[in-house]
Amino acid sequence: SPLRWGIHVRNGSGLTSVVDLKGKMFGVSRMLSGSHLMAHVLAHQRGWDLQRDAPLKVVGTLDGAREAMGRGEIDAWLWEKFTTKHIVDSGEWDIVGEVPTPWPCFLLVASDAALAERAKEIQTVVEVTHPVCEEFKANSGGLTTSYVSEHHALGEEDASEWLRGTEWACALEVQKSTLDKTQEALVTIGQLEKVVKHGCLFHAPLCNLIA
Repeated sequence: SPLRWGIHVRNGSGLTSVVDLKGKMFGVSRMLSGSHLMAHVLAHQRGWDLQRDAPLKVVGTLDGAREAMGRGEIDAWLWEKFTTKHIVDSGEWDIVGEVPTPWPCFLLVASDAALAERAKEIQTVVEVTHPVCEEFKANSGGLTTSYVSEHHALGEEDASEWLRGTEWACALEVQKSTLDKTQEALVTIGQLEKVVKHGCLFHAPLCNLIA
């Protein structure tokens, strides 16, 4: 499932919608990070000029973003909305919109050397992870939502909302549409020079390409 990025501003800043952010300073954790890519995705969706309408300032961690926002050095911060929910709930930040990633949020990768030398072990890791994900999603007795609530500063209702919207695909396969959509998005925002062949992106002896 995609990651749901919240578009955050400082409470009391007078910025109340995404439209207000055109030309404002966007904080990013580092260049080529998720916060950087998603700021560009948002700008592209809005038809903004990336350099003029969505300038970027590197601020490091989430704590760095809070400090920079408080000092007025940045106007907006894109981050996974449930991770920042406690900051919004405290009244420090407001959330003025949401933008999901145009791609699944996490994946399993391996180096060429590891694939050549440890393919069986990699397969085992995927096979062992799959039932764990199913158990986590099942939320038997509310154990998953309780864990998420306790460890990620979320209320039970927010934890339940997060779990309902999250899916895991722990299998040795990748959809052709996922590779196409991801490359298209990265080319569009200027982070990938050109689309490459599917065969360059998955290991055929171990992973299946699903049409």
